[in-house]
Amino acid sequence: MKITFLGTGAAQGIPTPYCNCSTCMQARKFHGKNMRKRTSHIINDDLLVDMGPDLFSACAMHDVDLLNMKYTLITHSHLDHFFAQNLGMRTKGMRAQTELPHLTLIAPSSVMTLLNAYGSTDEGMELTRHPIHPFDRVELDKYTVKSIKAQHLQTVGDAVNYIIDDGERKILIASDTAIYEEEVWPHLENVNLDLVVMECTRSISTKSSSVHLNIRDMQFMLGKMKAIQAINENTIVYATHFSHQHCPPHEELSSALRQIGVQCAYDGLIVEI
Repeated sequence: MKITFLGTGAAQGIPTPYCNCSTCMQARKFHGKNMRKRTSHIINDDLLVDMGPDLFSACAMHDVDLLNMKYTLITHSHLDHFFAQNLGMRTKGMRAQTELPHLTLIAPSSVMTLLNAYGSTDEGMELTRHPIHPFDRVELDKYTVKSIKAQHLQTVGDAVNYIIDDGERKILIASDTAIYEEEVWPHLENVNLDLVVMECTRSISTKSSSVHLNIRDMQFMLGKMKAIQAINENTIVYATHFSHQHCPPHEELSSALRQIGVQCAYDGLIVEI
């Protein structure tokens, strides 16, 4: 299984044009891994997880196309994770003669409501909707997907994370969330994940949050996962979804994450397991 990190930033991206913090200033000056588009991942070349407003530029910059995309999983309805126009561009009038596979859209109900408001028909976008609730399981040909309840803003309410299993490898996409509620942990017992991609929005902040993780909270989550055999010593862990408000530039952030055995993702990173 291959995962490409199309973006590793939180809602504001890095740098955000309204900010002169040291993280944004360094990103403008040095570019490279300090630059972070809004978070999105593509697995192999057919399964996209989240599609915010940076999707098209991310694909262009990282030599990725969506010509084979058959499935998309959306974690929740915040703009940095779901920008409906990305699907509107699938209509035939927007892509000339190119033929695309039919798309299965798996997402919480709040995402479907946003898509309704966009205006394009499902037929025109050549997609089928599959609304999902926490702890649902969906079979997608070569993938089995299970949703996990995320601990995110109550105004969203139906935010989820995803376990993706291709029959050989299992990965967890954990964004956006704070520390999981107690009802979640039984669903992760003995899963033995090969890869965990977990948000660390608040990074070096010393204050915990009810909607996002800092490094200390991330360490707690991983410790709990190890105790219930959701992960083991061979599990690869990457942090992502970084906010300029709480995260230093890439090298400093990487150093802080290495201290808890976690690798720091960056835009364009490709991981094969």
